[in-house]
Amino acid sequence: MSTDPTEIFLWRALAIFLLVGAVSGIALSLLLIFKPHFLERVNRVANRWISTRRINQLLDRSIDIEHWFIQYHRPFGILVTLGAGCMLVYFGLLFDKPAALQGLNGYVPIMLLDGLLDALVLAALTGAVVALFAGLFLWLRPSLLRGIEEHTNQWVSSRRATRSLEIPRDQVDRFVARHARRTGWLLLLGSIYLFLAISRLLV
Repeated sequence: MSTDPTEIFLWRALAIFLLVGAVSGIALSLLLIFKPHFLERVNRVANRWISTRRINQLLDRSIDIEHWFIQYHRPFGILVTLGAGCMLVYFGLLFDKPAALQGLNGYVPIMLLDGLLDALVLAALTGAVVALFAGLFLWLRPSLLRGIEEHTNQWVSSRRATRSLEIPRDQVDRFVARHARRTGWLLLLGSIYLFLAISRLLV
């Protein structure tokens, strides 16, 4: 048995949550058994279809900030170059891996942490080198980046990915409506079992 107060509190909270769910399941199962038509009316009021089209329309807009980078390419290029240089100096020369391993030793196993830090340093150095070249081009020769911009800046619409979310799926509701009393008895048995099991743990 654990004596940690936080763990005891979390287990108690989970048990109370399951107990409330069991009581709610018993009430719902009794409605399904004795008053299925009342539950159908409640279900019609509660089951409101909320379309995601408005949210998708807001997310599916392209925000063009390229003209800012082109107009002020020198200060942006200098900032990117300085930032990339700082990352190269820090991760290439100043990064203290033994100190990082010692500081994070209690959270992650040492063998896994060693590999994760190596991957982090490699990714940071690779990103810094790419950012350094991009910053220099943006600072000195922004015209060289236009061809790469036109090739990489392709708008990918999210409408196809979110189209499946716009289809209502009420198969479970229809099944429960057709077999209300049988579903109610199954739910009643499961809820009573859960209620008795959780009550024994709380006692």
